[in-house]
Amino acid sequence: MPEEKDDELEDFEKELLNKAEAAGGSKKKAVMLLVVIIILGGVFVGIKYLSSFKKPAEKVEIVQPPPAPEKEVLTVEETPSPPPPEVKEAPVVEAPPPSEKKYTVQVGTYIYKSSMDAVLKDIREKGFTPFEKRGISEISAYQVDVGEFQNAEEVRNIVKKLVTNDIEVKFKIISPGLYTLSAGVFYDKQRAEEFKNTLVEKGYPANVVEEKKKRKVYILRMGDFDDYKGAKDTSSTLADKGINSIVVKLPETVKTN
Repeated sequence: MPEEKDDELEDFEKELLNKAEAAGGSKKKAVMLLVVIIILGGVFVGIKYLSSFKKPAEKVEIVQPPPAPEKEVLTVEETPSPPPPEVKEAPVVEAPPPSEKKYTVQVGTYIYKSSMDAVLKDIREKGFTPFEKRGISEISAYQVDVGEFQNAEEVRNIVKKLVTNDIEVKFKIISPGLYTLSAGVFYDKQRAEEFKNTLVEKGYPANVVEEKKKRKVYILRMGDFDDYKGAKDTSSTLADKGINSIVVKLPETVKTN
């Protein structure tokens, strides 16, 4: 749609044309001037037209978000912890002291198991139930020695005579420069004395020397008693059956089986 020119613009164009003609300018200059006027007029009309359509900027309300609701703080009432249960100490019951009276009946101590087994068999046949125990005991050994010699020649002569009579001997040094011959070792003193007498009768200067040695032994016992009377009664019963025995008081650290 064509736009009407303003009165002011028309007056301005006329004035410029008049000035151009008055100055006696050429037609070409007049045309150029006219073009400039048209361009400027278009710009002026455009600016005025656009300004009539400009609307005031709308105010944009910024909506503030509602404040966050306050968190409700729940108050927790502390429940007092229950008191610890009362621990009642149990009364201390003192154990009774071990009995100091502990006895057994000992039938014998044997170096050789075969010797113990023979006695054990006899006791069982008579209706008793003994038990055996291994132990270490200081045993008396009875050694039958023949003579004392100061040189090896004398020893050789005696050995020849003893061997001829079926008597086995062992060379033994008593001290430096002093020798003897061991004809036998016995754990029964009576048997040692009997053997010594046999040698003396044959003309050999024999004697019995006792030596104590710790050895492993077999111990034959019967019963386990808390008092001496019980052990003594059992020993008497064994004696009635021809079995010799003794009552032995045991230390607390020694077990009977």
